[in-house]
Amino acid sequence: MSIHLLRLPNLISLARLLSAPLVAWLLYAGWFRTALFALLVAGLTDWLDGYAARKLGMVNHLGIVLDPLADKVLLVVVFVTMGLLGLIPLWLFILVVVRDLVIVTGALLLRILRNRREFVPSLLGKISTFFQLLLALLALVLAAFPHWILEAMEITGVILAAIFTILSGLHYVRQGIEMARLPPLQKI
Repeated sequence: MSIHLLRLPNLISLARLLSAPLVAWLLYAGWFRTALFALLVAGLTDWLDGYAARKLGMVNHLGIVLDPLADKVLLVVVFVTMGLLGLIPLWLFILVVVRDLVIVTGALLLRILRNRREFVPSLLGKISTFFQLLLALLALVLAAFPHWILEAMEITGVILAAIFTILSGLHYVRQGIEMARLPPLQKI
């Protein structure tokens, strides 16, 4: 086992990655309050691993890859599960999944065909992720504690998540096209 994996920030990110199936199972079982708690703890670990890495001087390549991977896996698993359970609108679930598939496919093609590896998350992408996560939390809070005020908040969350998912998707496609127009990088 790599010594980098044993570093505290990486262990925290790994725990968040492994929490995704647990949260999905809790949702599927209908234990929405427990799932909400588990998702909030996972969200806290997202802050905690970055803080620990910076404060302890343990930033490394594995952590740079593992942290966003854990975030994306958790968000996708939660969205897929909530979409399949009808906790979020099916059309939004499809929109989010298709956007992510387009981004991953484009990044893979750029890597294979152009040897491009620099894929920095954009501000629109981060805003989109924020609203997707906020919507997932709102939908889960509504499932755990049904109330008409939460329903109104969820509708606003759906609209904002949809708008920023579309905007960030278009932005990443435009960015990918610009990168594809550049000459291929030399393989090292």
